[in-house]
Amino acid sequence: MLNKFQQTELNVLKEVIKICNKHDLKYYAIGGTCIGAVRHNGFIPWDDDIDIAMPRKDYERFRNKYYKELPKKYKLLDCDNSKSNTFVFSKVHDSTTTMIDKYAVGSPDRFTGAFVDIMPVDGLPDNYREATKLAGKIQLLLQLNILRRQKMRSIDGHYIILKKILKPFVNLFSNYNTFSNLIYKKMSKYKYGSSKYVLFTWRPNKSRPLHRRVFKYSFFKDTIEWPFEDIMIRIPAKYDDYLKQDFGDYMKLPDENNRNSGHDAFIYDMDKPCSYYAKKDREGTLSALLTEGVSHNND
Repeated sequence: MLNKFQQTELNVLKEVIKICNKHDLKYYAIGGTCIGAVRHNGFIPWDDDIDIAMPRKDYERFRNKYYKELPKKYKLLDCDNSKSNTFVFSKVHDSTTTMIDKYAVGSPDRFTGAFVDIMPVDGLPDNYREATKLAGKIQLLLQLNILRRQKMRSIDGHYIILKKILKPFVNLFSNYNTFSNLIYKKMSKYKYGSSKYVLFTWRPNKSRPLHRRVFKYSFFKDTIEWPFEDIMIRIPAKYDDYLKQDFGDYMKLPDENNRNSGHDAFIYDMDKPCSYYAKKDREGTLSALLTEGVSHNND
């Protein structure tokens, strides 16, 4: 049985799929959503997001034009309409609800409700060594984009002191969108569909650095329909090849201690809009809640 958050995300996905079908936009489930479809015919029970991907051409058509056909409560957030948003992909979210990760506190322009992540997929050079080399450059630009857009007090993780020393210089010699624009420029050089390899510009992590997300285009050339909760969604036709490269033995359930969404969520609230909490953050009261360790959760 789905919780309120998952059900709301599924509703968002249904609306996105309607637009994709109407305008012949290619999409397919990736990440945990693809695993959930194949392994559970729906959400991974402990997951709390939905991830889909679109070839760059379809992605740009969606985010620049067709998303406006969504019901009014569904909003699009990306690195163009949010200066503090460090991701170079888009989120479509239900603005009548709230989902705030701890990293977003202090940046109310990136607050969202229950969401669907939409990743652009780009072509890469046909030579694998050159493809991974470009992926490495993109990884560096992603890190610089994060540093440029983050507020000083939000900097955490590895090399905190070095980041805080570098940030004033990065800010001095760049605009907020300098690095996201550079990423777009580099990733638009190789056309999806005529390239041997492709890349999602997903934020890298320790277990799966960006170069491991250099995939063969053939994995995603075709899609198939697959049950996901009470609907059918598209997944890569060669989902097994894709998921094994990205996740290893994806059909094996993780240990119970590792069954978590991976999000460090501060607030889930299915009853209040994200604008309510954005106002609190601007007033300074949201950070106080975080300091006190207070959170809201609507299951």
